[in-house]
Amino acid sequence: MKIMFVCSGNTGRSPMAQFIMKKLIADAGLSDKISVSSAASKPTDGGTLHQGIAAKLGFEKIPFGEHIARTITPEDYAENDFIICMDAGNVEQVKEIVGGDPDEKIYMLLDEDIPWDKNGFAKTYDDILRGCKALLEKIA
Repeated sequence: MKIMFVCSGNTGRSPMAQFIMKKLIADAGLSDKISVSSAASKPTDGGTLHQGIAAKLGFEKIPFGEHIARTITPEDYAENDFIICMDAGNVEQVKEIVGGDPDEKIYMLLDEDIPWDKNGFAKTYDDILRGCKALLEKIA
């Protein structure tokens, strides 16, 4: 199974979700069955992981590696089982880029938008962790 997380620029919320989900999958012993990636819903210049997001992941002991932002493509839609967006705007942008959602793969991680919480990213982290746990429980 392949999961792709998407946010606007692929430097904050979606890579945070990618690294959190990878840890949850590894802890569940499912790394050989589920792969995770992330992308942007808008054109990106290939930025790196936001410094505040990296600090929060480090504080929470979530392993992360080098990350280069990229934009989702129609090929990503074809290759992934789930495209998980951080907010409603991302859903609409992704559908525009990939040509709709004929296979019903595009979802939001939560029923509400996940905020870009610059004040230490605590709310962003908590929301993404909650959503990733629920997603893993649903697909496991």
